[in-house]
Amino acid sequence: MPRTPLRHPHFLVGAVAFALLAPRVAVAQFGGGGGGMRPMGPGMGGQPPPSAAEPEKEQAAEAAPEQHNQEPTVTPLPSWPAQREKAIQFFQLNGYMRGRGYFFHQLDLGIVNTSSSVVSPFVVPFSEALSNTGNSTTCSSRNGNNGCRSQDISSADMRLRLEPTINVSDQVRIKAQIDVFDNLVLGSTAEGFYINGVNPSREVSTPIFTRSQASPQSGLNALTGSVVAKRAWAEVRTPIGELRFGRMGSHWGLGIFQNDGNCLDCDHGVTVDRLMFATQAFNHFLVLMADWVYTGPTTGLYNPNQNGGQQYAADPLISTMQFGGAIGRQDKPEDVRERVERGEAVLNYGGYFVYRSQGWDLNTNPNLTIDTLATNSSNVTPQTLQQLLTRRNAWTFTPDLWLRLEYRKFKLEAEAVLIGGQIGPPTNQPTTSTNTQFVSGTSPVNILQFGGVARIAYRLLHDTLHLGLEIGFASGDGAEDPNGAINYRTAKRSYGAGRGVSTISNFSFDPDYHVDLILFRRIVGAVTNATYFKPHVQYDVLDNLFGRIDAIYSIANNAVGWPGNDHNLGLELDGSIWYHNDEEGFSAGVAYGVLFPFAGLNYPGVIYSAGPGGGDLNAQVAQTVQGRVMVKF
Repeated sequence: MPRTPLRHPHFLVGAVAFALLAPRVAVAQFGGGGGGMRPMGPGMGGQPPPSAAEPEKEQAAEAAPEQHNQEPTVTPLPSWPAQREKAIQFFQLNGYMRGRGYFFHQLDLGIVNTSSSVVSPFVVPFSEALSNTGNSTTCSSRNGNNGCRSQDISSADMRLRLEPTINVSDQVRIKAQIDVFDNLVLGSTAEGFYINGVNPSREVSTPIFTRSQASPQSGLNALTGSVVAKRAWAEVRTPIGELRFGRMGSHWGLGIFQNDGNCLDCDHGVTVDRLMFATQAFNHFLVLMADWVYTGPTTGLYNPNQNGGQQYAADPLISTMQFGGAIGRQDKPEDVRERVERGEAVLNYGGYFVYRSQGWDLNTNPNLTIDTLATNSSNVTPQTLQQLLTRRNAWTFTPDLWLRLEYRKFKLEAEAVLIGGQIGPPTNQPTTSTNTQFVSGTSPVNILQFGGVARIAYRLLHDTLHLGLEIGFASGDGAEDPNGAINYRTAKRSYGAGRGVSTISNFSFDPDYHVDLILFRRIVGAVTNATYFKPHVQYDVLDNLFGRIDAIYSIANNAVGWPGNDHNLGLELDGSIWYHNDEEGFSAGVAYGVLFPFAGLNYPGVIYSAGPGGGDLNAQVAQTVQGRVMVKF
C-alpha cells in the first residue's frame, strides 16, 4: 500500500469547497463536552451560549409603553468598551468531583504465579509475590497456615475534572478538559514516600509518623503530576456549519469503538488531534474530518536547546493520518421525548467511516530519558533514528453503524463496527516488546475484526419498572498468550505464517464501555473474543432512588484464545443501589458483584502443568464491593 500521510490535500480542499457551496443551514452540534462527533449527545442545532442580556431585553419590552412620556431631549447613553463582553457569559465552568472505593476478593480467580508458565489474571498483593520461596511476608508464613494466601485488595481514588468554556463571542468558543488528581489513589503520596529511591526526611522516618499528604509530582512520588491537561479545542460557528480544531474527545454511537470517556465513572477516553467540519441539511448531519494519528519523533529530540521553542515532526515518512466522516440523523433529546409522548416512532441512525495508512515506522521508541535531554547528552541523532526505520505497509478501513428506535415504552439501540486492513510481511515487523507479535513469514498479515452491541428496554408500572436485555459480540482468533494472560493490555498474541494465525481478528471494545463489575471491567479490561448476554431489571423506589440487578453470561467466540480452551467463560451477578439528586448534581451508590467462572477460565494441567503435581488450576469465585460518591457541576 503506498504511503499516503501527506498526499491528501484534495480532501481538505473538497471540505472547504463543500463548506462554501453548501446551503445556509443550522450548525451541527455533536455534544457539548466531547469535542468530536457524538450522535448520542444533545443532538443537532442548539442555541448560542447563555446571554446575560436576554432578561434585560424582556424587561425593556415590558416597559416600552411607558417610554412615550419621556422627555424628547433625553438621548440614549453611548456604548462603553466592555459592552460587547457583557453581552455573553464569557467564562463557564463544568465538571465533576468523584470519589470511589473498592474491595476485591479473589479477582485473581485463585490462580497463583506458581511458575513462569502462568500469569495470574489479576493483581496479586505483592506480599504474596514470593509465596513459593517461603518469604516471611506471605500470608502462610505470617499465620503458620500452609493453605493461607492473601487475595483481598482494597483501594480508593478520586478525581476532579474541570471542563471550562471560554465564549469569545456568540459564534466562537474555546473548550478544554483538565483533570486534577486524576484517579489519585488515596494515601499514595504520603510524606516521606518516594518512587525514585530518595530517602525520606528525618522527621518522617517511618509512615507511622506521617502527618500529611504531599502533592503528587511526576517521577518523584507519583507517576503523574497533580494536574493533567487532556484536551483543548476551538469551535467556530458559521452560517453553513461548524469548524472544530485541536485536541478533543471522540465519541460515536454507544461507544464500543469511539468512546470519549465523559461518563462519571469512566477512566480513559478516546482523544484525537482533529480538524473537523460539521453541517446539517434536511434533518441530517454531515461531518468531514482529518486526524493526526501519529507523527513519530519531533526535531526536539536532537535539538534539545530548542525545547522551549517551536518543534516539527521530524519526518513525514512515518506519519499516520486518518481521514473520514459521518452522516446520519440525530434528533434533539427534547424533540424525541415530545414525539414519543405523542405516540410516534422515532428512528435515528448514522454511519462513521475512517481510513488510515502508514508506510514506514520505527521498530522501537527512541532511547531517550529526561536526564539525557536536560543535560544535552542525548544519543538520539537523525542517523540513529534512521537506523530504526522499518517498512510497515499498513492500512485500515473502519465503518461503524449506529441505530436507535423509540416507540412508546420500547427502546432499541444497536451499534456494529468492522475493522479491515493489512500489515506488511512479518519480516518487517518487530518480534519483541509489543503485545502484538509478528513471527517469521513473507506474506502480509490481514486485519478483520468485528464487534457489535444490541440492547432493548421496556418500561412498566408507570415507568418505575425497567426491563432490558443486552447482547454484545467481539470477534476473536486463535492467537493466545503462552502464559495464559487474559487482560487485553498485557496478553502477548503472535501472528504470522510462523504462528499459523495470519489474520488479526481479535476485536476489543473500548474499556470505557462498561458491561459488568468484575470479568470484563477488571480482569480482562474490555470485552474481547467473547459474546455476552445481559438481562437486567431496575425498579425506581423513589424518583431519585433505584435498585438494579444485572446477570451477565459470557462465552468465548474462539476458545483457543482463552486459557481453558473452552467456550464457557462465566456467569456474573451484579446488584446496585443508587441515589441521585439531579437538581443538586449529587449522586451516590454502592454495588456488589460475584463472578462464577467456568471452564474457559481454568488452566488445564495438560497445557500449563501449573497446578499441584502438574495438575489443573481451576478458577475460583471472585467478589467485589464498590462505592461511588459524585458531584456534578
